[in-house]
Amino acid sequence: MKPAPVVQLAFDISLDPIYRWENFYISLSNDEAVSLLQRWPRWDNRVQLLYGPSGSGRTHIAHLWRNESRASFVDDSVLKLDYLAEYVCQNPFLIVDNADEISCYKGLFHLYNLINEYQGYLLLTAKTPPRLWNIALPDLASRLQSVPATQIKAPDDDLLCALLIKRFSDLQLKVPENVLNYIIKHMQRSYEGVQEMTTLLNRTSLELRRNLTLPLVKQILDL
Repeated sequence: MKPAPVVQLAFDISLDPIYRWENFYISLSNDEAVSLLQRWPRWDNRVQLLYGPSGSGRTHIAHLWRNESRASFVDDSVLKLDYLAEYVCQNPFLIVDNADEISCYKGLFHLYNLINEYQGYLLLTAKTPPRLWNIALPDLASRLQSVPATQIKAPDDDLLCALLIKRFSDLQLKVPENVLNYIIKHMQRSYEGVQEMTTLLNRTSLELRRNLTLPLVKQILDL
């Protein structure tokens, strides 16, 4: 990797995420999730679960599947519909993102059964497997625990580097290679760590109106 020139950003920008394959880095941490997408519509079960920590790309992968299948995202408001059966009949490919945060258990249970009845497909995403969810409906808990689950694992070095570059790019910051390598060695090695580190460095760079040089990064991290 060649050192990249540093660009100073004088104001903060909030950008909507772009969910495309070219913006998704495949590594050993998420290759099983990618394989799940590539196997559709030959899934061994019409309901599939994808779980991993915040920032691991669960939502990105769900959007990639939506792009391929024309699936629709559903939430509590849809699960509470009186005409849920008609909705599923017209939209048989569905996604429940952050399914572990759903509160309408009866609706999710009904949706699970309808997907099989109408021979649709349902992708659930969550931070943890269903056995760790606080599900008040025993029948739903039993069914969800039987759903094939694919885990997005902790990020390896290659993925950490790619995520940092992507995040800095989103913030319109280009960071030299030596600074990037230093950050990787001294950050929390997790998806959330990437978000926290890039947010901290970007905010401090803006406040001080200074480029992200190695001395500045060391100063920010107090190392």
